[in-house]
Amino acid sequence: MSTTSEFARSSYSSVDEEAERLLADRSQVPEPWALYAQLRESEPIKKVFGMTLVTRHDHVNKLYRDQRLSRHQAAIRESEAHSGAAQDNPLMAEARVANISMLINQDEPAHRRIRRLLDETFRPKAVAAWLPRVQEITDELIAAVGDRTEFDLMEALAYPLPEAVICDLMQVPREDHALWGGWIQTVVAAARNVEPTPEVRRAVVEAHVGFLEYFRALVARRRENPGSDLVSDLIRAEDEGDQLSELELLGTLQMLIAAGSETTSNLIGNAMLCLLHHPEQAEKLREDLSLMPGAVEEFLRLGTPSDWALPRVALEDIDLGDGHVVEKGSVVLLSIGSANRDPRVFTDPERLDITRSENRHISFAAGPHFCLGALLARREASAMIGAILTRWPTLELVEEPTYRPTYVRALKELKVRVR
Repeated sequence: MSTTSEFARSSYSSVDEEAERLLADRSQVPEPWALYAQLRESEPIKKVFGMTLVTRHDHVNKLYRDQRLSRHQAAIRESEAHSGAAQDNPLMAEARVANISMLINQDEPAHRRIRRLLDETFRPKAVAAWLPRVQEITDELIAAVGDRTEFDLMEALAYPLPEAVICDLMQVPREDHALWGGWIQTVVAAARNVEPTPEVRRAVVEAHVGFLEYFRALVARRRENPGSDLVSDLIRAEDEGDQLSELELLGTLQMLIAAGSETTSNLIGNAMLCLLHHPEQAEKLREDLSLMPGAVEEFLRLGTPSDWALPRVALEDIDLGDGHVVEKGSVVLLSIGSANRDPRVFTDPERLDITRSENRHISFAAGPHFCLGALLARREASAMIGAILTRWPTLELVEEPTYRPTYVRALKELKVRVR
């Protein structure tokens, strides 16, 4: 891996080229830490591919909370770029509106209104009630691996746990995730595609339409036979006059499926990769599982599941001080992965330390957009990582993994061997 000093000795154009390569295909720059270090010091507000990349912790934290950055306007632009105009196809147009209307793509006050309807489901008391089920699912998945001495940890454990939990939360068959999985990967993979091909645009449209039709049918069934699940709860809120439109409901259900599985899967996979690379830390955690809450925060920091926040558009000039200004009209990309390794905030930031204190990472965002499911994701990761360490104390990597070509830090696979 390149070091910061090597970047410092290189020409400025090589830094530009590396930044462009990173944004063009995250999987081709699996360890951009030296690049981030160089940018934080030399150009923390960096123009790349017409976007503004922000790399310092204080800037990222401040901009997350600044309502002059619009996620909604960026979502509209993304939809136009990746799914076309769609004027001639009413279903496609509805699917686009539903996608733009999901909670994560809203600004205030719409964001606050929709989030209020979801808050109850993800409060600590509600999450605590789910923990026995999370543990049951974890135990089932561990048992299913059986006596295999070599397996893909992502396929066998990291992906299935959050998928099963979100299916149970919505009370739908787990096999339905076979439908969603392809749609999620299509949309996530295209999200940072600078110049989507006609094939990519067509696939994104088909994914959005698939989500729309699936959830529209599900909502219709729950209206006839409501239950105690999340879908029924949102329908009841809508019926009680809390101003949740049909397309907001359908888009938010799509968001819960994607965010509820993708982020947690990547957290588990990246955490286990950290531990496999640092067996002394794995042993310390195995010997004292009470360290798990702090360890998960360190995995979130060093193995950040989403390297960048969803883009935002600057509605006016934003002065960050020290001569750094985000210009009006800029498409802003907040680098969470860089912020989480900023030495201004973290001592020895490149080191994995499961006992690190004062861990002010931004992996779950900040401000109004702080991740709704953060507590549930932490609990799922804790349960699975603890179970893996306990069941297989001699686990080792078969080979170094590669990453999917997407803005999230997502392993294609994580092949492990029981010694």
